[in-house]
Amino acid sequence: MLTRLTDWSIRLDRFIDLYRNRPFVWGENDCCLFAMNCVEEVTGQDLADPYRGYKNQKEALRLLNRCGGVAGIADAVAEKHNIPEIPPANARRGDVCLFDIGRGDTLGIRAGEFIYAPGYRGLIEFPILQALRAWRIG
Repeated sequence: MLTRLTDWSIRLDRFIDLYRNRPFVWGENDCCLFAMNCVEEVTGQDLADPYRGYKNQKEALRLLNRCGGVAGIADAVAEKHNIPEIPPANARRGDVCLFDIGRGDTLGIRAGEFIYAPGYRGLIEFPILQALRAWRIG
């Protein structure tokens, strides 16, 4: 089970502000790494370490195929770290959400009334009602 740092809220806000205008880049600022980097800000633990190292779309798709897609990675991380899955409606600030924007599964982080995930021009806000799955972080 993960524990939230005492200053997690400030750290998460700062991280989201820092990434607000950063574009989507495979292996740097894609949906999986963005969500896991947010979790690291909230908990101080890097859950994405086993998945880091890919540099482009081709390598990312190879990793996704090997791991069962975005949902497969989320499930593997949740199982390894005893992160409970919760109903999406119960997701709170700092929780990870999975949703589909028409191009397949996407991971994002709940912050305020929205789920944030990287897009090609910076972070995009998605309504929490789009969440299909969610995991309680701390």
